[in-house]
Formats: sequence, C-alpha cells, structure tokens
Amino acid sequence: MYFLIDFENVSNEGLKGSEYLLGEDTVVIFYSHTCERIEQGYLSQIMESFCCLDICKLKKSGKNALDFYIATKIGEIFGSGYSGKAAIVSRDQGFMAVRDYWRCRGRVFREVVLGPDLEQCILSANENRMRTARIREKRKPVKLETEFARYEERIKIRKVLEKTFAETSYGKELGTIQELFEKRSGKKILYLDSVKTFGRRDGLEIYRKMKELA
Repeated sequence: MYFLIDFENVSNEGLKGSEYLLGEDTVVIFYSHTCERIEQGYLSQIMESFCCLDICKLKKSGKNALDFYIATKIGEIFGSGYSGKAAIVSRDQGFMAVRDYWRCRGRVFREVVLGPDLEQCILSANENRMRTARIREKRKPVKLETEFARYEERIKIRKVLEKTFAETSYGKELGTIQELFEKRSGKKILYLDSVKTFGRRDGLEIYRKMKELA
C-alpha cells in the first residue's frame, strides 16, 4: 500500500500508526523547509518496518504547492499500472477531489483513502489483514466499570504473587508468572505452560507455588 504524507499539514501527529507498516508498503513524506524535523521514534519505526521510504522536499514555495506534488504523485503511481490502494495522510479536505476523481473519473476504479494519520488510513483502507484487526481491537469501545474491575483484580493478583515469590529468586519473572497464572485453564495446562516457559526444574517449582493459589 502507498502512503503519501503531507508532513507540512500533519507534522509528527500524522505518523501515528507507523508501527503497523509492512515491508511491502511504500511511504513518501512530502515536506518543505518549514517542517524539516521529524520525531526519531516515528522515523525509527518506519525504517524498522523495511518499507520502501522516500522523501520529497518542496523545491519552490507557493500556495498549495505540496498538494499539487501529492496529487501528481498519485497520478504517477496509478499511471504506472499500480492497482492497489493509496492513502493520503493529511487533514486537508481538498484531497477529497483527488479521491473522487479516481473513484468516478478514472478509466478504471482506483481507491484513494484519506486520513489525518497512518493508523486512520490503514483502518479506512479496510484491508483483510492482521494490522487492520489489531487497530480495530485497540479502538473497540469498552465499559469503563468492567475494565476497572479487571484492573483491580490484576492488582490484587499481583500483590498475592509478590508475597508468594518474595523469598525466591523468581521475583524478576513476576510479569511472566502473572501472565501464566491469569490465562490458566486448569492445573494441567498451568503445569505444562510453566515447564515450557521456565524449563523443567524452575517451571515445576513455580508451578507448585502457583498451584496453591489456583
């Protein structure tokens, strides 16, 4: 998927969702001398995705100049034979015209999605992919009281585990131990998961202590 980022318009906020980029994606950042700095964290995530990254700096400033760059790039992409989806990351509603042209006026249908950041563009593209499912799961509304009750239960379990393993050498493994304890579905599974995670000797010792609490 192509992502064309109007960096002058969205700045670093437009890079939200960079952790969902894939090696097969192409990201082009359009910028000018007024917006030359990018957050290291976002840039690292983009580079670590091994996507195809390109940058395009505005040569001569002018009204809506970067917008014309982006619109031209969209034409270049589809004109080269690309038949996938392209996203424009911008808050500029003027890009709706670009989207509508390729939906209605192009010789063949081409999908252009718009959004204020990478995450929203991925969601709007509605791909049948794991990253879309992950974003939907993250954004799913939940009941505050229910989630707070789960939080309180986890804190309670944590305190019990801290007390149980206080005199052992497994204190630094409490996070993993709690994860195993919370997802337990019977003592046999708890035992197998403990041994698989910590090895036979340590796993057996950890299991025996958790078994008393299960």
